[in-house]
Amino acid sequence: MWQEEYVIETNIKKEKIWNLWEDVDNWNKWNADISYSNINGKFENGTNGSYKTFNGLEPVFFFFELQKCVTNKSFICRIKLALCIMDFGYEIIEAEKTIKIKHYIKICGPLMFYYRKKFGNNSAKRLQLSVNNLIKLAEK
Repeated sequence: MWQEEYVIETNIKKEKIWNLWEDVDNWNKWNADISYSNINGKFENGTNGSYKTFNGLEPVFFFFELQKCVTNKSFICRIKLALCIMDFGYEIIEAEKTIKIKHYIKICGPLMFYYRKKFGNNSAKRLQLSVNNLIKLAEK
């Protein structure tokens, strides 16, 4: 297994963050990897969707399934690849007076090293930018 994450503390209400996460059609407004995204139903466990990203100059389409959705807390966007699973995780961790926002990418499976090189390393580099974009959007 390979995983990279970025965590930041903020005073923004967790509901504002959750509303931005739930708005799949507008993930491109904060997610530095995504140029287009959609969902085929409600934001809940088992719902499928897709998004388009760029790996270098080449557009790449991913199909995902939402998992472990807990309103105002966390969810996983799971992508099944050949002999691998790539999870993009999103968590709100409540502290006494603030919250922490955590975004991570995790790749598991026999072809982990291949997918880490092909997709993971580039996505990991943009985790911080995506979280910072999310916070700026939530502050508006």
